[in-house]
Amino acid sequence: MKQPGPINISGKPEDSDGVYSNVVLVSFSRAEFVLDFARIMPGVPNGRLKSRVIMSPVRVRSLLTALEKQLKQYEDRYGKLEDSEPMGQMGFQSPQAPGQE
Repeated sequence: MKQPGPINISGKPEDSDGVYSNVVLVSFSRAEFVLDFARIMPGVPNGRLKSRVIMSPVRVRSLLTALEKQLKQYEDRYGKLEDSEPMGQMGFQSPQAPGQE
């Protein structure tokens, strides 16, 4: 099977600045994953949704593979990252599925 070439993506100049997020909430149904990227600031009672990305489970698996590959390259170049916070304390939270309370 022939590998596809680079993907060309166009966008508005203001979109290329990116959006800072320090929290992501992940939820899913049988058909899709929903990633809500938010920002929580000290002294502010509520976080603010910055972007919502909805993906098929197959694309989430591809994203996970790509992130693992890039993280390995990052750590090979800059050194191993150490977990500074317990998982779930600051972001990367998943709502409880029904019946898992």
